[in-house]
Amino acid sequence: MPRTGSAGFLGALGEILLKERIEAVYVCSPTELAFYSEHKDHLERRFGVTVLVNPPSVVAIGSDKLATANFLRDSGLPYPHTCLASDEPAAKSLIERCGFPLIVKPRLGASSKNVFTINSRQQLDAAMVLVPDLVVQELLPDATEEHTAATLSGPDRRVRAIIVLRRDLIQGTTYRTELVEIAKLQAKLIEIVEKLGAVGPCNVQFRMRDNVPVAFEFNPRFSGTSGIRFRYGFNDAELAFELFRVGHEVRQPTLRPAVVLRCWDEVVVEGASFASLRQDNPSLRKAS
Repeated sequence: MPRTGSAGFLGALGEILLKERIEAVYVCSPTELAFYSEHKDHLERRFGVTVLVNPPSVVAIGSDKLATANFLRDSGLPYPHTCLASDEPAAKSLIERCGFPLIVKPRLGASSKNVFTINSRQQLDAAMVLVPDLVVQELLPDATEEHTAATLSGPDRRVRAIIVLRRDLIQGTTYRTELVEIAKLQAKLIEIVEKLGAVGPCNVQFRMRDNVPVAFEFNPRFSGTSGIRFRYGFNDAELAFELFRVGHEVRQPTLRPAVVLRCWDEVVVEGASFASLRQDNPSLRKAS
């Protein structure tokens, strides 16, 4: 396949959709959201496929950290004070208002790459040299209150299902989660997602401040914790297929109170070498 969005990609995708009789396309990669959102109507009309992706306006807000904060502020929702690092008056005002430490991150970024905690103006200047187009953001309190929530909204932009997890991170990846079922918290998150206008899946990352969720990132897609959510009984992939493809109304699933851990493991291939593995695996030979 050509790279998503490049010349020839749409044609190659269409051939696969027809040949394999694809019913639904799940968009999970942040780099593909804009393409599939833009071409959703065309793909659905031309190939009879259901493309599970959010509207362009939602994708645009979720892809831009400054737009995310501005949307929350303009909607009257709790938000982290945020500005462009290159906006000198705004950055100075934010530093005076919030003080150090602060968070700096790429305006357009994912997976916690190039996200730093800074403790001085000098560190901000250094980060701006390292990473272009940074935003400076208020550091929300209490890292033990980091959460991720997933919702599924229908075509009417009303949330059908929600799961909230308290989480711990390693290198920007969720590795330990605990189910949180608090009706007031769920209601506030539903309010946020419905104001955003999500259609289909949406992931909200937030921290608690004064017992109120303060969102700092939207991932309007099937996110990386989908497998973890499934272990709690929240199968948003299946719910989305039922709702958007089959046309059946769906309801909030009953969730399993638990802690779910993501594990890494080692695999031993006795007596092997890189050369022997490549010899036994054609795809590895091509990659080498």
